[in-house]
Amino acid sequence: MAKKTPESLLKPGTAETGEGHLGTAPLTRRGYKRLPETERQIAKAAALNAKALLTCAQQRDETEPEYLAAETLVHFIRRADRNNDLKLRDDLFRELFERCKPFFRGQFRSRDKATREDLQQEVLKKVVDAILAPDGRADFMEVRFWSYLKRRTIDACKSAFAHTDDMESLDTGYSGQGESEGRTKLESQADKRLSPEELTMVSAGLAKLPPKLRRVFVLRHAVGMAIGADDPADDPPDDLTLAQHFGCSGRTIRSWLKKADDLLAGLGEKGGGR
Repeated sequence: MAKKTPESLLKPGTAETGEGHLGTAPLTRRGYKRLPETERQIAKAAALNAKALLTCAQQRDETEPEYLAAETLVHFIRRADRNNDLKLRDDLFRELFERCKPFFRGQFRSRDKATREDLQQEVLKKVVDAILAPDGRADFMEVRFWSYLKRRTIDACKSAFAHTDDMESLDTGYSGQGESEGRTKLESQADKRLSPEELTMVSAGLAKLPPKLRRVFVLRHAVGMAIGADDPADDPPDDLTLAQHFGCSGRTIRSWLKKADDLLAGLGEKGGGR
């Protein structure tokens, strides 16, 4: 399969009417609201010409005044698409894709190179399709882009699980530099994961667990999904939890995780781990 380029993920602009260069329209989906810093960046950059805006988009140092977060880039990509400024839109997309590269370095490690690239392209295609959609499905990306990307990556993991009994990568920690509050919040979940060394130690044991226990263990300790509330309906709709994914209570998930831990401990005592 020929490797796809960022340009191949894009499609013609929709030339929809939007706020243009005057003001910042509020988000319309589910009452989402941009973070104050995102609103500040948008207001400051709204009057820039295409060249100046792209220069700001290429700034990676968060301490620099011209820095634009990923959420802000999504806003200006959507605006450029509405204004049918396809060159600026595609240039900003390329910058957004570049920022995603560090995130993807630790994903899908258990797959071969071609499969990893296919899964990454699948995730990026979903990002592109949502951003270019004429409705508000990309609104959440203007609030928490990195959380959105993580969810799409989890979706790809789930799809891989559905087609193979193989277990997903145990080394999926994000190794890039934080660029936004959304990503910082994601990285703060690191205490929910085992270290790469610990995951390596239990890899052999995981292969011997029942499929459901293996999946819940990997999604919790490698992917970093939250357990969720005892009533899944109480969980935020835009932060997928294990309870929501498996359609059960958080108490059940905790019970499964304890069972997985107990089985792994037993296997370790019998010399079943590496």
